[in-house]
Amino acid sequence: MSRLSGSATATSGSIRVGAVSYLNTVPLVDGLTEISGISLSFDLPSRLADNLSAGHLDVALIPCVEFFQNPDYVVVSDACIACRGPVLSVKLLSRRPFEEMESLALDEGSRTSAALVRILLRQRFGISPQLRSLPLGEPYEQADADAVLIIGDRAMHPAAGFPHQWDLGAEWCEWSGLPFVFAMWVARR
Repeated sequence: MSRLSGSATATSGSIRVGAVSYLNTVPLVDGLTEISGISLSFDLPSRLADNLSAGHLDVALIPCVEFFQNPDYVVVSDACIACRGPVLSVKLLSRRPFEEMESLALDEGSRTSAALVRILLRQRFGISPQLRSLPLGEPYEQADADAVLIIGDRAMHPAAGFPHQWDLGAEWCEWSGLPFVFAMWVARR
């Protein structure tokens, strides 16, 4: 999607804002590039968190797990990426029944979803599969693991070869009865 593929040119004194480059971000960033003094860039959730922590961004839409790990962060908006039921963009795909899973490849772009899937597998099935990294850009179909966690736009397409599939938003809501927040707007104090 072209609206989420680049960055606005940073100028001296501009507020550096980072957002994830996925379709579900469009309503959260619409019009930001038209505001004077805003420099908007797009990246993966994990990279945005790293860039905010390093001081390369002033405000970012980061994985919510990152907020709770840094006491110098403050939430700056109620707007977020959240769901009460299916999220469609965060999926666990498995070649084996979930309770038989021994290995899991985690999308490197994810941190909150990686934590969520580990919680759900441990609580629902009592398992903690061996974790592997699914490098950015690597086709998830080629992952050397029983299951893969994928996020973003690529999770919104049908996944052949994985007979067992979870939408993590739906599974969380069914298990807990609560909504789930994947990413939130955060700034450094």
